[in-house]
Amino acid sequence: MGFYYISIFSLILIAVIYAVAIGVFRFVWVRLLGRKFTGPIVWVVVAAIVIAPWVEELWIAWNFGQVCKDAGTFIYKKVEVEGFYDETRPARLGPLAEQAKRSMDESGYRFHERPFFDRRSGSSEVVRFEKVGGEWAARLLDRPTARYHYSWPQRNAIVGHKMFKQIEAVTDVQTNEVVGRSVQYGRTSPWFFVALDDPGMSCPRPDEKAGVLLYRLVLEPAVAK
Repeated sequence: MGFYYISIFSLILIAVIYAVAIGVFRFVWVRLLGRKFTGPIVWVVVAAIVIAPWVEELWIAWNFGQVCKDAGTFIYKKVEVEGFYDETRPARLGPLAEQAKRSMDESGYRFHERPFFDRRSGSSEVVRFEKVGGEWAARLLDRPTARYHYSWPQRNAIVGHKMFKQIEAVTDVQTNEVVGRSVQYGRTSPWFFVALDDPGMSCPRPDEKAGVLLYRLVLEPAVAK
């Protein structure tokens, strides 16, 4: 079961709902029907009032617990590469910011390829970032040349009531072999959730892999020879 975080504001709202619903039921039962507020029927109705606000949460939590059995990161093979094609981050042409250069330097790869969409011409191309003479340079390609592609086959795909699924994959496009795969599920809050922000909930928890992207676990930068 994957129960959602319950804030103090949510508990206050539930308490108000209980008080109003039971008060209305008591008024109808005693004042309008002239009956005593006791007996099996009264307790069944009160129990139904107590359970009713939680029905949606119970349904989501049970289903979330079931799908989370398939969640996780699966490394089928690690490979050494000079670079890869990243479908998830469209490229921008122009001077590279120092932060971007530093990030690519720290990655250890000799090149990165990313999709590029030219709004003026409407064409879709690929930008290859490669270190030439100690500096990162960019050039346009008609299509990716890297053998390994990093992608999100599914992103925020709805898989049930208030539940979504995300898949990361690293694929060898020469053999169509998936060498690494990550499956994550998330869920949103129940109807009665009230808080200053929504903390979100996912499985597996983000800290289980310390936020490392899948390609870093599968594609090892080739050691310069």
